[in-house]
Amino acid sequence: MNRERIIAQFDIPGALESCEPFGAGLINETWRCSFRAGGAVRRYLLQRINRGVFARPELVMENVETVTFHLAARIRREGVADPAAASPVLVGARGGGFSVVDDQGGHWRMFIFLEDADAFDAVRDERHAHEVGRCLGRFQTLLSDLPPSRLHDTLPGFHHTPVYLADLDDVARKDRLGRAGQLRQELAFVDRHRRLAPLIVDAVAAGRVPVRVVHNDPKVNNVLIDRASGRALCLVDLDTVKPGTVLFDLGDCVRSAANPAGEDAADLAAVALNRAYADAITRGYLEEAGGFLTAAERDMLPLAVRVITFELGIRFLADHLRGDTYFRISRPDQNLHRARVQLRLLASMGEAGM
Repeated sequence: MNRERIIAQFDIPGALESCEPFGAGLINETWRCSFRAGGAVRRYLLQRINRGVFARPELVMENVETVTFHLAARIRREGVADPAAASPVLVGARGGGFSVVDDQGGHWRMFIFLEDADAFDAVRDERHAHEVGRCLGRFQTLLSDLPPSRLHDTLPGFHHTPVYLADLDDVARKDRLGRAGQLRQELAFVDRHRRLAPLIVDAVAAGRVPVRVVHNDPKVNNVLIDRASGRALCLVDLDTVKPGTVLFDLGDCVRSAANPAGEDAADLAAVALNRAYADAITRGYLEEAGGFLTAAERDMLPLAVRVITFELGIRFLADHLRGDTYFRISRPDQNLHRARVQLRLLASMGEAGM
């Protein structure tokens, strides 16, 4: 369906002036739309949910609505009059609800754009790292009174590391595209680190680590930073918010933010964990989240960084072997390169943790 026809179905005052691609997300497609009303311009983010990743987009939207409404209520109780200045806020559809379904069954939604904030693909300094960690801790704290049972499990098996490892084993054995031959070193590295796969999911299954409402994808470029103060405003990209463990959240945050070379590092030799950044992220996180974490969660935070790095490495490897069906690519072998980045990052952490 034509995007302008989709946009017209959202309850936005004024006239559409522009709509342009925005961001570099690997999953959903995003556009930034500008509307003029009464001499003023206000911008919004239009997104189409990737049905290849989210088989039940309507459940994704129910989760996003539940979480954004809860965040807004908590922020208002803190004295913030306009939650849209400090948190993702959905725009209503003219026909009711907060999403529009096109002729092909695609689900679209619109958020108010946070004008005075920026997102960065890499951490700039230790202060930025601290704010990234603090933002994640605040997000989890604001949702700590939201029962996980209120959210759908929209991605069964997501962050279940043994499942990803089994998937890699399967696609490597079948090797339908004939790509496994170029991965001997990477697959050998995976074999040497197999013991990492079950450590967190087993702790959750045994009840040693509680299930909470978590973000599940708190990369550095999902943290919006206030342009004037340098303080973190909020986490965005809420499609993966669902029941889970804070361990994968903090682990993924450190994994992405404390690797200055980035997930698509041009020079593999530059890939390494920046321990000063990792420490700053963890300090900021604990400042906000320390009040509700259990002792077991605190103890396992360093391990979580290694496990999630291993997990993403094997996911990139499996997607490369399968034909790049999950993570979008812009050049051949990009997912293989991304996998090599993660495995090199894991190697830089050593055996003891971060």
